[in-house]
Amino acid sequence: MYQIFFYFKTHLYASQRAPKISCEHLKSPQIPGAEVISLNSTELKHYTVPAAPPFLGTPVVDLNVCAVNVILQHPGAKDHVLVKVWMPLDNWNGRFQATGGSGYTAGLLDLTIGPSAKEGYSSASTDGGLSLNPISPEAWALSEDGSLDQDALRNFAYRSIHDMALVGKSLTEQFYGKKPDYSYWNGCSTGGRQAVVAVQNYPELFNGVLAGAPAINWDTYVVAEQWPQVVMHEENSFPSQCELRAFVDAAIAECDALDGVSDGIINDPDTCHFDPYSLVGRRITCDGCKTTITEPVARVIQKILQGPYDSMGRQIWFGLNVGAALDTLANTTITSGHRIGNPFFVNDAWIRYFLVKNPGYDVASITYTEFQRLVNQSQTEYSNIIGTEQANLSAFKNAGGKLLMWHGTIDFRNRVERIMGGPAEVDDFFRLFLAPGVDHCAGNASLGAVPVDPLAALVGWVEEGIVPTELAAKVSGSHSGNRPICPYPKTAQFVGGGNISEHGFVCR
Repeated sequence: MYQIFFYFKTHLYASQRAPKISCEHLKSPQIPGAEVISLNSTELKHYTVPAAPPFLGTPVVDLNVCAVNVILQHPGAKDHVLVKVWMPLDNWNGRFQATGGSGYTAGLLDLTIGPSAKEGYSSASTDGGLSLNPISPEAWALSEDGSLDQDALRNFAYRSIHDMALVGKSLTEQFYGKKPDYSYWNGCSTGGRQAVVAVQNYPELFNGVLAGAPAINWDTYVVAEQWPQVVMHEENSFPSQCELRAFVDAAIAECDALDGVSDGIINDPDTCHFDPYSLVGRRITCDGCKTTITEPVARVIQKILQGPYDSMGRQIWFGLNVGAALDTLANTTITSGHRIGNPFFVNDAWIRYFLVKNPGYDVASITYTEFQRLVNQSQTEYSNIIGTEQANLSAFKNAGGKLLMWHGTIDFRNRVERIMGGPAEVDDFFRLFLAPGVDHCAGNASLGAVPVDPLAALVGWVEEGIVPTELAAKVSGSHSGNRPICPYPKTAQFVGGGNISEHGFVCR
């Protein structure tokens, strides 16, 4: 009897998830506030999405999906927004997953929906009517007359999130004859910012939201990323990459073992009180030559770690964590035999295109006074549209949503706690997991523990009520192995013996 019931239940479950109409017969969805211009759909069988590091490390092979391209436009705007939806031809898991962008893109299209569809999700991504260049908004930020393209910015900031989700869900319901059982957002960096926007602005769109390294407080933090370049310019001291590395290595050497084990990672930077001036006079070898750490170089490092302050002594934004890599934001280059600043592309482009509105502006020459003015301008002009500073997430909580943020910001979590009644109230729907020693979105050769499958943890929380008390993570390199990532404010402390493994760490 059990076998008959099990067969019937399994057969019914599978039949509910099989396509109900052919891919070619899908109709254009109705999207409030937008007009669908065209819909093209086709079956892709045994399809391969090629690898495209750093966004997709390995190819996704043998995909069998109904691939849909929807072009939509907003009334009064000159945009043409592409939404791509891929739906498995078989083995749909009953879920919908919207995927986020990176840098100055609203979405990465095949590079994110390919892996998602391979896992059985009906998956969507959008270009937001922008370009697919994550490094520069040159193609869309400014109109022909040099003014800001407000419609493109709205798409980048928030509107494309809503449109993509509605298109994806509507097509999923058409294709399978039923609504998705659960809907998820998955994104990192810009995709993480979009995740928080979804929680704030569209609290009923997703059951679960995965926000990795979210680029929130965009109006302030993006300009603040220019701070190391401002310091080097104003102090007229440009440390080499080798000198920057010497300060990072010294900080790690001083504070590495505070968590009970020496593994090349400062597990809790707040407990590390490294003094950059302690390196003044130290001889180091750079490119085969001996050099001495000077006081001006130490002053630059100290100011970078402290973060920007205004003329009244008020902190504008946070400094870099002690032990974090300095060479991205404090990057330099050699020109005509002289070392000069080389600003990071995100802050460089934001200042040139959205603040000064002059693509030829020399960002590397910004003074302390000009920096403060640019911060104020960015906050005034863009806080409401892309700031993502709203900490009252009651609507999302009341809708039953779950937010899992990894490699996120303590400041945002603390603000949510202050508004919503403290840690216990917030833990019910929002968990933050810090990832010490991990590069942005787990890129490059991260020394720290990188989450293995945070989306699976989110799904278990949403669908089974399994609260994530830690995230499984993996460490590469000389201290390779498994260890947990802990929910804030807990950190992983080593209490085991000589073997550095997951069994030797506890969250406390």
